[in-house]
Amino acid sequence: MGLKKYNNINNIQGKKGSQFSSQLRGIDLEKVLIVAIDAAKFFQKALLCNYFGDVLEKPFFFGVNQDGLKLLCSKIEEARSEIQAERIFIGVESTAHYYEDIVYELGKRGYGVTIINPATTYEERASALNWSKTDDLDLYAIAHALIQNKGMENKLPEGSYRKLMKLTRARRREVQKRALVRIQIRTLMDHIWRDFQGFVEIENNKPKKKLIFSDFWGQSSLFFIEHFPHPSSLLEQGEKKVWEIVKEKKLRIKETHIQKLFYVARNSIIKQVEDVSAELLLLRLAIQDLKRLNGNIKLIEKEIEKELLQTDGRLLLTVPGIGVVTAAEFYSELGDISQYDNAGQLIKKAGTNPIIIQSGGTQGYYGRISKQGNRHLRFMVYTVGKCLAQHNKDLRPYYEKLKAKGKHARKAFIALGNKFIRIAFSMLKNRKPYESKQSDYRVFNEVKKKLLYTKMNTYLNIVLAA
Repeated sequence: MGLKKYNNINNIQGKKGSQFSSQLRGIDLEKVLIVAIDAAKFFQKALLCNYFGDVLEKPFFFGVNQDGLKLLCSKIEEARSEIQAERIFIGVESTAHYYEDIVYELGKRGYGVTIINPATTYEERASALNWSKTDDLDLYAIAHALIQNKGMENKLPEGSYRKLMKLTRARRREVQKRALVRIQIRTLMDHIWRDFQGFVEIENNKPKKKLIFSDFWGQSSLFFIEHFPHPSSLLEQGEKKVWEIVKEKKLRIKETHIQKLFYVARNSIIKQVEDVSAELLLLRLAIQDLKRLNGNIKLIEKEIEKELLQTDGRLLLTVPGIGVVTAAEFYSELGDISQYDNAGQLIKKAGTNPIIIQSGGTQGYYGRISKQGNRHLRFMVYTVGKCLAQHNKDLRPYYEKLKAKGKHARKAFIALGNKFIRIAFSMLKNRKPYESKQSDYRVFNEVKKKLLYTKMNTYLNIVLAA
């Protein structure tokens, strides 16, 4: 049977396989140069071989500086000349962030670099029944992955994608730090003044929890934690003096809340100040950390909003349930969609594509998700699915339908997130806002309520200019 025209549907690896085979077709494989690079913080190592694995340059170290890159490039050019290479494939393992400078610098010098997932090198070592891990074994695994076309991507995110990715990931880390500080503050307040977070009253022989502040992390609650963490410090001032301080600081708190606070202070079982002096010191430091983290998060969010509005990612703000930070993180992790032919490729990139299990001619079924992709994007698919299930009236029925079929909530969130990838792909590709079936939906109002640092007229000017 004659071979038909080669395209992405004729290769068992799809579009990626078609592109790879097109580069090799008609070429003497002896003239294909493979360059494997193992990145690390200080000691980078490289190996050069041909397509059949014959070593042309044994593993050698090089630095990520001008001299080191000059050495690497000279070795590549020497090997190119030696075998008269017609194709060069360079692969680097995505170890933390250490590989990024190598990819950028080699790109500037005209070399294309394929990024190899560390999980792939692990599987390559395991497939050889070798569970040892050394730099040289990693290089052999990277080279083998290149030969078998098991790389992930051929370029790093650039421009706005890179900025938003750095900012959103940094914000997530700061939020995680803040969560730990908040736990610390709650624990310290339990030791210092347990009832501040809530007390119990017996009504009709049933315990009922009462709160002094509805929002423990609100401005008023934090003010009292910082300035009156111990009941004695509050009682010394008296209700009248404290009420004057509240009005002076313009705190949004009613006089009845002050009365309740003093009632709890008088009735609480407390330790002496001297006995909790260590906790009071640690609480003061934790409050300082909380203020710093809140400031950092606010500063990062302001920059995220500013950067997002300069991209097509602003279209995602028209979707009910998708806020500025979520839109920015989702958009940056998706990357440049012009590199993809369909939304299914993005789902596979996230690793949220269900694995099909079939054997012996029986009817196949969908198993768990593959998890073979970008873990950050996978996290965002879940996050977006959860947000939409709670706040999007158009898409919530889809979630409820899956739940009615017995799907676990987490699986339903992933499925809804995958559905949104298809919607977002269409929106971004056609540069169209979200279309809602709800009669009360208005694009203007939907976007306006999400912008915290940008005026709506500024947003409209940006949209019109685009």
